Amino acid sequence: MAADSAVFTYVAPFVGVLLVAVGIGAAVPGGYAIIQQDISECGDPTIAVEDPAATERRFGQAAPTLARFQFEALSEAERAAFTEALDDPVGEAHVEGAFPNAAAFRNGSIVVYEGQRHYVTVVSENPCFDAAPLQFPLGVFAIAFGGLAILTPPIYRKLVALEERARG
Repeated sequence: MAADSAVFTYVAPFVGVLLVAVGIGAAVPGGYAIIQQDISECGDPTIAVEDPAATERRFGQAAPTLARFQFEALSEAERAAFTEALDDPVGEAHVEGAFPNAAAFRNGSIVVYEGQRHYVTVVSENPCFDAAPLQFPLGVFAIAFGGLAILTPPIYRKLVALEERARG
């Protein structure tokens, strides 16, 4: 009886605490991976657009050997991000949608908009966090099972008290 008591009193709660810790470590990133599309712009790269004056200071009158695009040649998502970045105080916006010129924008590009040159580049890729599909449910199960193991000593004491009362 004493050996069983030590197992239920000390070992089970210790294993329960370990399971809760591992479960939190798995459930939090697994849960974040599930909801990240709703709370952040992961997967939507951020572009920075310089105004014509900054572009002129950067390159002067020299024609840089960068890809050049007319504004009308950009995809709809690229055009929306470009105009949003022009209105943004920092000059940045997310490209939400098709981004066929991404490779050229990563290396820096010149976009001609209303007859003026704008230097455009990708400043952040905003990748999404990847997690295993079962990471969240297994983490939640580990937390629940660990909680049950932590509660084992009081449950064990209640059962022993009931047994002693039954014996009289």
